[in-house]
Amino acid sequence: MNIVTSEASLYQLTQDSNHSLVSISIGAQTLKSYVNSIINLVIEKQLKATVLVKLPQTKSWLNQIQKLQREGNAERIYLCSSNKNPPALSLLEHTAEQTPVIPLQLKANPILQRESFLIILSADFCSLVLAQWQKGKIRIESSGKRLQQPYLEMVSSFDSQKVTQILSGIQQNIISDALSSIDTDFSIPPNLVTKSDLLGELILKQIEHNEGIQTAFNSLSKTNQNTEKKSSVLGLQDDFLNNLVQELRSPITHMKTALSLLESKQIKGEQRQRYLQMVSDECDRQNSLVGGLLELLQLDTPTEADYLYLDDLVPGIVSTYQPLAEEKEIQLGYTIPANLPPISCPHSWFRQIIINLLNNSLQFTPPQGRVFVQAIFKDEYIEISVTDTGVGIATKEINKIFDGFYRTKAMTNQKGTGAGLGLTLVQQLIQRCGGSISVSSKVGKGTTFKILMPAVPAELI
Repeated sequence: MNIVTSEASLYQLTQDSNHSLVSISIGAQTLKSYVNSIINLVIEKQLKATVLVKLPQTKSWLNQIQKLQREGNAERIYLCSSNKNPPALSLLEHTAEQTPVIPLQLKANPILQRESFLIILSADFCSLVLAQWQKGKIRIESSGKRLQQPYLEMVSSFDSQKVTQILSGIQQNIISDALSSIDTDFSIPPNLVTKSDLLGELILKQIEHNEGIQTAFNSLSKTNQNTEKKSSVLGLQDDFLNNLVQELRSPITHMKTALSLLESKQIKGEQRQRYLQMVSDECDRQNSLVGGLLELLQLDTPTEADYLYLDDLVPGIVSTYQPLAEEKEIQLGYTIPANLPPISCPHSWFRQIIINLLNNSLQFTPPQGRVFVQAIFKDEYIEISVTDTGVGIATKEINKIFDGFYRTKAMTNQKGTGAGLGLTLVQQLIQRCGGSISVSSKVGKGTTFKILMPAVPAELI
């Protein structure tokens, strides 16, 4: 994939020559795995190396750099960033016994900002891993469980000429003020050939890592094969359709019963009104059921993601429900920090997620209760919680609430509670954005729904 741009791009340098490096499209976890394999090799062989690194500025990405500081034999680690004092610098340790970490400020270039790299320079080994973040479009994967997240175009090389080419590109993008105070001589022997045994060990490490992942996956599949049923539409279980038939049949049966009773001349006054109300309620239930099914079916339509800042969206959604909360004498509020990174999710989907959860909380919270929405940043995820002081959910029911058509006892005692598809829809929407949802609750105390959504990498903002 060749990316044409007038801005400086290290990735483009690897694609413009007659012998361009082969590029592959990968996910963030694959890049992290490969970077970790190289660093583990450097540590294991105690290579006396110079390291240049520019990775996402979060703790999970920097764990291996910390390990290299503590256990490796590197001479220097250059931490490259567009910031003069990168936030990641405070996450790394600084003692006399450890490899010094030297911040290296690069020009504030939007293309360069989207690029990550790891360069290892030693007498017997040189290595380049370079990746550029791509925004990508959200679409449904073959499993139907989630949508494509931002991905990377990655190249890798152990050729000294290619590494030298990228080192030259980095030097051209270093802020001039930094050049005077930092030793930035990254020259390597022109005829350096990385030892074949080191490359062999690197490949073995990557194979071992992949084998571990495959073993864990096979174990999980074997554990679940006795409980999982054949997947049907939307990735939901096969019995979804059986439950659907029952749910469609039930309102029709109730309406037919009520209508037959209404034909009797013996039914008058309050009884007639009660049966008419029954017909109306069952029609509402049927309408809710059909509406919920249509919303689920629309999930199979490929959708493009938006970058959503929660402090822009959540206040507006919550304010829509303020009148209802005041009418029910419920305190409704939110806390959304202004500096949260965005999430990747279609705008209409996110609104639907929060609206469904607010509806639930307000419906099952008594007067003088409280419903609260808040969000925090946890490493590479945004955690959104919707908490209420409502009737709560019994422990034995918590694992069932996301099943299609399931209604808790609290729900079945409520009038006009819908089709039981609201939380099913919420879970499906969140999973398709690469997130997850969990719930904790105590009967009589309240319920908290927690959503984890991947934050958009800083390189794409």
